[in-house]
Amino acid sequence: MELISCPTCGRTQVDLIPVALEVERRLAHIDIPLQVAVMGCAVNGPGEAREADLGICGGKRNWLLFRKGEVVKKLAPERVVAVLVDEVEAEARARGWRSDKTMN
Repeated sequence: MELISCPTCGRTQVDLIPVALEVERRLAHIDIPLQVAVMGCAVNGPGEAREADLGICGGKRNWLLFRKGEVVKKLAPERVVAVLVDEVEAEARARGWRSDKTMN
């Protein structure tokens, strides 16, 4: 699994680094080729990370979950990491990944 994150800029409206670190920690067990993006703004996030298999991008009140650049869900900040982890694990299983260990 490859984690992609933006370097942050003036458009970033969330504390991105702790979220990116938590996503990285909780997805460390995924050992197949998947690109996961953690982006700082909902304006450019999905577009800049459109090649990622799955990703999240932060906004003032909510986060967006996207797949290959297309927004698929709006998420509350307290749920964003858990939902992303679930979605990545589901995608990994669909691609043949099997594991009995998870990092939660």
